[in-house]
Amino acid sequence: MSEANKKINLAIARSERLKLAKDQAEKLLEQKSRELYVANKELEMAQLGLEDQVREATKELSQANSKLQKTLDERAAFIGQMSHEVRTPLNAVMGLSEVLLTTDLDEVQTDYLSTIKNAAYSLVTLLEDMLDISKIDAGKMELHFEVLETSRFFNNISSMFRFDAEEKGLSLNLDVSDDLPEMLKLDKGRFRQIVNNLVSNAVKNTESGAILIKVEYEKGLRGQTFGNLTVRVMDTGVGIPEQNLGTIFDAYKQLGSTGKGVGLGLAICSQLVELMNGQISCRSKLGEGSEFIVKIPAEILSENHVNKKTSRSSRDTGDVNLKILVAEDNPTNQTVLKAQLAQLGQTAEFVDNGMKAIRKLRSNSYDVVFLDIIMPVMDGEETIQVIRGSNEQVAKQYCVALTASNYSNQRERLLAMGFDDFLSKPLSIAALADTLNSIVPGCNTSAKAATSKNQSENSMAFDVSYLQSQFGDFWETIFVDVAPTFISHTDENLGELKAAVSNENIDRISRISHSLKGGASSIGLNDFSAQLARLEKDPTAADVEKLFTSIATDWVTIRQGLKNELNRLGH
Repeated sequence: MSEANKKINLAIARSERLKLAKDQAEKLLEQKSRELYVANKELEMAQLGLEDQVREATKELSQANSKLQKTLDERAAFIGQMSHEVRTPLNAVMGLSEVLLTTDLDEVQTDYLSTIKNAAYSLVTLLEDMLDISKIDAGKMELHFEVLETSRFFNNISSMFRFDAEEKGLSLNLDVSDDLPEMLKLDKGRFRQIVNNLVSNAVKNTESGAILIKVEYEKGLRGQTFGNLTVRVMDTGVGIPEQNLGTIFDAYKQLGSTGKGVGLGLAICSQLVELMNGQISCRSKLGEGSEFIVKIPAEILSENHVNKKTSRSSRDTGDVNLKILVAEDNPTNQTVLKAQLAQLGQTAEFVDNGMKAIRKLRSNSYDVVFLDIIMPVMDGEETIQVIRGSNEQVAKQYCVALTASNYSNQRERLLAMGFDDFLSKPLSIAALADTLNSIVPGCNTSAKAATSKNQSENSMAFDVSYLQSQFGDFWETIFVDVAPTFISHTDENLGELKAAVSNENIDRISRISHSLKGGASSIGLNDFSAQLARLEKDPTAADVEKLFTSIATDWVTIRQGLKNELNRLGH
């Protein structure tokens, strides 16, 4: 075979091998393409299935969230409604207890009634805690940011609890970092609620040793106004068992090993801190004490903010019996209010719904109209809207809201709606008397009517003529029973009032002043009671510290007068 033929044969063989390789490659490519197509189809189906699953899971989650939110809303509404319903019998218990405490009772009866009244107040506090928890869970709790003057705030917290600590032989110390800004932006009321609760628990659960409040501030990055405010409350108290540390912030858990009270306070603290985007934790050893740490983001402020206050003018008509209309559908509440008004030397016309009140107002003029918020036919809110939209005679009526609801913005909401004032149930005689006196200073409440013509030239000296006029020949027995309790109660409460004034704790100022005022008026200390009424009515007044100083100074004179009278009677 020639060389040329060999080359031709090799070329043919190579060509056949290439064709075979190409055919094999095409078959392999076709096979792989087919496999890839099948895999892509399977992937598409899997993706569609996954999307369906995600869609279904999202739908189920949305439905679950909706059900949960509905449940929380229903629970909040239920607790709010139950709070309203429970406050009605509590109103009777507290109101009639106060009325009975002003009557002729022996020592045992007085003690029993005081216990009943104090227990009712404790129930009101528990109701408020439950409302707070339900509002937080339902997302209804709103924060209201304002200026917090840090030095004053923490000094006042320390002062407020130092008296309680010293009574137990404890030392209470405050350690504030030099880096703490003078002014921060926080919800001051809620922050105070958190710190007060932690310090109060520390005092309550410590029998010996010390309590330390340590405050630090960690600034943010350069140029940022936000940083972290950290408060540590440390005590040498009973401590908390290690197995309980994981549940102490749960509602209705007992604190530590003392078994004192339900743990609503810590549960509220935890949820409030979370609401403020902060963190709360606890370190403790049984028998060695506890440390609670709160860290909350807070903005540094560089300017002072001034809170504007509005004032309302009132009439001065001297000693008068007021013409009062009350719209209240609950027979129990009607009975309580009748008794309380009678105790204040006043009477009222009663109707059981707002429509009847409107009819009365179209043909009569009243000094004050009390409107319950929840009534049949026409409720209080509907009624005030009709009143303010009526002719001038009806529209100008002075109207006071009566409500058992206690949401934080309730007062502001009702005042904005057109009410002139607001009274929360359970209603106390002292609060009612103060409201009547604010409408017509000098109206014929018992405190004013009982003013003695023979009162000493020193208006703050104790005079027995009121007790003589009320109890006749039995006044000495009543005085000997009442005076020691009144002295110890006033001594204790003035210490708390001083701390509340320093702390700018508006609710506490009003509550303590109101309590002291009622006791003072019940034994004829009318001018002293009037001073306390001023403090209760406007606890945010510019001269509140000056007024408290005057009250404390006058108490020295009054106290000595009471002691002198007790000594004269051989006690």
